Amino acid sequence: MKTFNVPFVGNDENPSDKCVPAVMAMVLGYFMPQRKFTMQGVEELCGYVSGMGTWKAQMMLSLDELGFQTHWIEDFDQRQFAANPKEYLATVLDKEALDWQIENSNLPLEADRVKRYLAKGLPLEQRRGTRKDIQNFLDDGWLVMLEVNENAIAGIPGYLGHVVLVIGYDETNVTIHNPDGNNGNKPNQVVTWELLEQAWKEFGNSYSIFAFKRA
Repeated sequence: MKTFNVPFVGNDENPSDKCVPAVMAMVLGYFMPQRKFTMQGVEELCGYVSGMGTWKAQMMLSLDELGFQTHWIEDFDQRQFAANPKEYLATVLDKEALDWQIENSNLPLEADRVKRYLAKGLPLEQRRGTRKDIQNFLDDGWLVMLEVNENAIAGIPGYLGHVVLVIGYDETNVTIHNPDGNNGNKPNQVVTWELLEQAWKEFGNSYSIFAFKRA
């Protein structure tokens, strides 16, 4: 199995909603070990607000400004979202999920961040990511963040949105750093491709990939 030696950062606080900052801290720790980022600083780079959903455009913008290559793949129309966030989400989410996003996200701010990402011409593909995409990125020295159903990976019923960092793979299994503050942080967790893909699918069926490499 090809595995990158990435420093693990856990998600220990309650509420356990800092998985995105945790993953970004891991990425920065791997590619920029000479820089000592505080968690507060990483949270600001991600646009994290306690109790709110952490969207990904601000993280991608911050990494670009830090000199990273970024690549974003997702079966979600970011251009429509940027133009009319609430109206577009109503076409892709059920009422419960839509109401949660309206209550727990600053949609105008997130739309503005996506507009900034698009205006910079940074890589964005509107399609579902694939296993082969993950493998190709890792083979080329990138790290990959996936949006998943945390509960599926933990083997418990229900749904909770989450992100994990893919750091290695072979033909059968995938190695992830899993900052799961609810079920126990799991560095170097080995899961089957099938389990990972099921958890990945359950995050809105968009199969999003966020890939990072130091330019």
